[in-house]
Amino acid sequence: MKGAIATAMLVLALAQPVWAEEAWQATFDDTCSKSNQAMTMSVQELRDLLATCDALQKVIETQEESVRKVYLKRLSLCRNLYAFMLEYKQSNQAK
Repeated sequence: MKGAIATAMLVLALAQPVWAEEAWQATFDDTCSKSNQAMTMSVQELRDLLATCDALQKVIETQEESVRKVYLKRLSLCRNLYAFMLEYKQSNQAK
């Protein structure tokens, strides 16, 4: 019985980083998948996406080098698009 509990705890401890990795990747996929809808988003939606991008950047910076390079580049492209659209919409509201 004690062996089964210890084994279950070990499996959970080893699986936890995998769940965390899947969580940030799911958030990344969800965030960047909205880039084709950026023109129709509100200013607040764009601000929220930029905040999510900033939070994701911090998580991705802690990943292994090859993952970090690829995902930071892709995230940068998404973030730049959202930032451009936000600036565009805010400048049009001021007119």
